[in-house]
Amino acid sequence: MSMAENKQTAQNFINEILNKGNLENIHRTVTPDFVFHSVEEDLLGIEKFKKCVASDQVTFHNIRYTVIDSIAEDDKVAAIWMVEAIHEKDYRGIPATHKKFETVGVNIFHFQGNKIKEAWAVADGLTAALQLGVIRKELGQMQEKEC
Repeated sequence: MSMAENKQTAQNFINEILNKGNLENIHRTVTPDFVFHSVEEDLLGIEKFKKCVASDQVTFHNIRYTVIDSIAEDDKVAAIWMVEAIHEKDYRGIPATHKKFETVGVNIFHFQGNKIKEAWAVADGLTAALQLGVIRKELGQMQEKEC
């Protein structure tokens, strides 16, 4: 596949799977041995990933990822995104706050043929936690420093 086609597949992954939760046709986008890496854990296989996405769809009402930019090289695509949602259900021991949050992150997709074989995700969880009020603001602030 061309780099432009890989970028389009990454965009479709974010729109169809992460935003819409359209998991029925995920096998058209990812390989059977797909691996999703994040700070919290590695999800090995499509079924584990589908459970995670389905859970996020319930926990974070109106979750919406917007791709800000993407860069392709060889068999990789990096997509920088903004995510916004409302925290409606308990998440990893954090009671639902019913507050909206907005933060940024990046996915790096590795392709095998015309499908995503592996994805890495990093998100700014501190900004989200501050907006949700689950950590004290003074803990999240850093002193200004001259460069």
